Amino acid sequence: MRAESGEREADGVAEPLRPLAVAFDVNETLTDLSPVSEVFARLGLSADDLRWWFAVLLRDGMALAAAGGSAGFADLAGEALDEVAAARGRDLGPGAAEEIIQAMGAVPVHPDVVPALDALAAAGVAAYALTNGGAAFARRILDAAGVAERLADVLSVDAVGHWKPRPEPYLWAAGVAGVEPGRMALVAVHPWDTHGASAAGLLSGWVNRARRPYPKLFTPPTVTGPDLVSVVERLVALDGT
Repeated sequence: MRAESGEREADGVAEPLRPLAVAFDVNETLTDLSPVSEVFARLGLSADDLRWWFAVLLRDGMALAAAGGSAGFADLAGEALDEVAAARGRDLGPGAAEEIIQAMGAVPVHPDVVPALDALAAAGVAAYALTNGGAAFARRILDAAGVAERLADVLSVDAVGHWKPRPEPYLWAAGVAGVEPGRMALVAVHPWDTHGASAAGLLSGWVNRARRPYPKLFTPPTVTGPDLVSVVERLVALDGT
């Protein structure tokens, strides 16, 4: 196959080429949402409810995307919180969702973010953020953590009107980076995200911080590692032809 497609032939087997740009998912991949559990505790909920809430939020965002629609992250967050609170028999009252969103805007990044971005810079590979949330919101978090300056841009799916894992956000991000889809990688902790990127023709890197098995029904990621640094190192170690 042609190099531009992101693969080359080696003994009849297509091998992935080194990415020319890498996009990182934001929530949970770059950012650590665990401090938001303190807000859930004040609301009479638990850390398990935080994970449940985020899963419901993602479920509904993806359902809208699958049906060809979309909604704002904050609106989805409020709907998801209503579902979790009702299931727990809690009446949270007005302002609870806003308090959670505010807490999300103040979370730290994981300790492996800066060294991973520095490794990409040393390899001459451009780094982007690609979020299902708002670009301005994500940029504020990354600015506060001192990592936004290491990124070529902070991109949001709002620009295409569909959430990941639909193909449009990944292909649009590759267009912004000015590279063929097969020469761009998407790095995430979420298997659904790496699967979506692979289906769109991108390279993918799965960060397996939780040491869990990858879903067998999803397309395997191009590379896997226990942290961002190892994933980045494995991506830039691919053949650069």
